[in-house]
Amino acid sequence: MINYKAIQRAKRNELFLRGPVQFGWVRQNIPDPTSRLILVAEGFMGMSKPPASEVTLTGKLWNCAGIESADQRSRVLKKIDQRCEDYWVERRPGRTTVLHKRVNSKLIATR
Repeated sequence: MINYKAIQRAKRNELFLRGPVQFGWVRQNIPDPTSRLILVAEGFMGMSKPPASEVTLTGKLWNCAGIESADQRSRVLKKIDQRCEDYWVERRPGRTTVLHKRVNSKLIATR
């Protein structure tokens, strides 16, 4: 038997938000800092030509996501490691951290 609700849900999962969703709106309306960081990072990844699958977590990106303190940054990165299956964090001692989409970790693991 065909499950039409599941088919419709799969189609809706492919839809995307278009238009000017500003980072200020993200900061004001998304309470979870991890979600804000991922949304802002996706925005920066999409801005590059061609779209990137990784982004360096610079001060500009943290500021756009509304994450101010180093303590909050470390908690956000820990939460991404623990709960976000589609992303992984590359920590580089003495350098800025890089956020990758999960596709790259599979490629790196096979090398």
